Formats: sequence, structure tokens, C-alpha cells
Amino acid sequence: MTGYLQSGAISLFLSAFELQDAFAVAGDIAEIGTFEGKTLILMAHALRQGERAIGIDCFGRPPGRDEPMRAALAANLARFGYGDRAEIITGDSLAFTPDSLRAQLGGANVRLFSVDGDHTQAAVLHDLALAEAVLAPGGIVAADDMFNPWYPGVTEALYEFCRLGREGQHDLQPIAFIAANGPVETGCSKLFFARAGFVRRYKAGFKMLNQPDLKHCDPCGGFADVPHFWFGGQPTRHSLDSGLRPLFDEIVGSLDR
Repeated sequence: MTGYLQSGAISLFLSAFELQDAFAVAGDIAEIGTFEGKTLILMAHALRQGERAIGIDCFGRPPGRDEPMRAALAANLARFGYGDRAEIITGDSLAFTPDSLRAQLGGANVRLFSVDGDHTQAAVLHDLALAEAVLAPGGIVAADDMFNPWYPGVTEALYEFCRLGREGQHDLQPIAFIAANGPVETGCSKLFFARAGFVRRYKAGFKMLNQPDLKHCDPCGGFADVPHFWFGGQPTRHSLDSGLRPLFDEIVGSLDR
């Protein structure tokens, strides 16, 4: 399967799965810009009973022209056992409005949403607005290719999206920046967002589970104390096992008091 996904991003996605289990966050997973499904299938590993994997892609222009790519996605989903739990939407995400996508997906019920479609500034801002419209209260948006020198419009869009959040036009805030740990062509950095009510819990969880790869916590997009993760080698990730869970519960519990 071809695609663009690095081990550092995989490590944070796996931690996100565990944290959403711990926080009892339910919902579908979705991606704009699926290509052949590498990231969508990774996220599908977190699916629980009754949850769906939703992929939105043009599959060429005009939409649907690249049928072999769509067929490859369907085959890859089936190969990993997600074929009957996946909904593939062929079309340009720009054709959706927040209201129309919410209506098609049945409400704000997506808990993991990857934004990796058209990389122009306008398109990324549009897709982020779509993701926000259907995101569950404890959901995460994963925006791809921040600081990728090939696509400066992505970084411009992400900073603009943060500005809109600071001005109260949405309630998403950055919770983790994942630096690229390989060549640009293998997939670049990601910025994770969550709704304001879950920001402190996710930040604490990501820092605890990925402490060996935590570089520092610095402002990002005008928001303070955003964990930045950098991977000089293979990621070193902790799990919420019986040894770590009591400390995790104590720390997260203190944030809610």
C-alpha cells in the first residue's frame, strides 16, 4: 500500500486511541484526502462496534476520474477487515458545507478526523471548518503537512484557523505538534486539535504517554503550552497499563477539579 505516514505520527495516533478510550469518547473516524487509505486504515483500528470509517476524496479531476485509486482504497479497507464498515464518498470536499456534511454524516459524531486534502490555503481552511462541524465533543482533528516546504498554504491556513479560534469563531485549540521524522516525501508534520473542554486532558495524556519523544511545550498559533514531539529514531511510547493508569487518573482528575 502506498501512502504518506510516519512512525512519529503513528505513535501519537495510537496514544489518541487510548486516550479516547479513557475519556469515553465515541464516534466515527473520517478523513478528507484518503489516497489509498494508509491513514484511514490506521484510524480504523480504533473502531468500536457500530462506528464507521468515512473517506472523502476526489479520486481525480473531475471527481471519480481515477477509478483505480478508489478501487485500491476499497481493496485495502477490505484487506484489513474494514470493507463493510467503511463509507467512501467520491467528490470534492469543497462541494460540502458544514451543514450539508453534518446532515450526510448524521450529526457531530466524528471522534478522529484527518484533514489531508487539497493543500491550498483556502481549501485547508474549508476542510478544517468541515471537520469542526462534525467533530464530537471529545474529538480530535489531525491536520497534515504543517511546515511542509512544498505546501506553504497549509501552514498559512493552520495559523489562520488558530486565529479564528482565538477570536471565538470555533472552539478548537492545538493539543500536539508532531514533527516530521523522515523525508518530506514520506509525510510531514501534523498538528492535532481538540475542543476547548478536552484540551488540558489531551495535553496531559499525550505528554505522559509520549514523554521520551517530548521535545518541549511552547506556544503554537497563539495558544500556550502546546506539546511538541520530535522523533530522532523510532518512537518510544507508553501505554495506559495497570502501572500507569492510577497516575494518569490522578493527574487527569486534578484537571477537572
